[in-house]
Amino acid sequence: MRLFALLSVVLCAVPIAASSQSSNAAAYVLNQEISSACGGSGSISPGSFIEKDLTGDGRLDLLVAHEGVSCSSGGRSGFCGAQVCSVNLYVREGDLLKSKGQFLGGGVRVEGGGVPLIRMYAHGGKQTALRWNGQSFAWQ
Repeated sequence: MRLFALLSVVLCAVPIAASSQSSNAAAYVLNQEISSACGGSGSISPGSFIEKDLTGDGRLDLLVAHEGVSCSSGGRSGFCGAQVCSVNLYVREGDLLKSKGQFLGGGVRVEGGGVPLIRMYAHGGKQTALRWNGQSFAWQ
């Protein structure tokens, strides 16, 4: 049964995440995120899965905004509340993506090059932003 559930997640999530720029590490993390959020299979909208250099080191990192997760069971991500959802940030270390922060937000977008600014709204609609400071993601 567990193998079937894992296979369902892989079959449902990978076609959405896969592109000419998606890495195996990013596809793996996405599958884990969806499985945890849905308790099984689901999908994610393209704008909620961003593989981009977030640290300025020239390597592709990963942002997963749970507001874009739809579960096959008919619900949304279990990591969403009434106003905001989890936003998970991963930084590439070697061939792997390592979790470097989890925040609550919505309307997530990444702006600029170099070390880009990650903008979102918080509870109550307040606009906020964060950026990599060389060691972690910090509020601006």
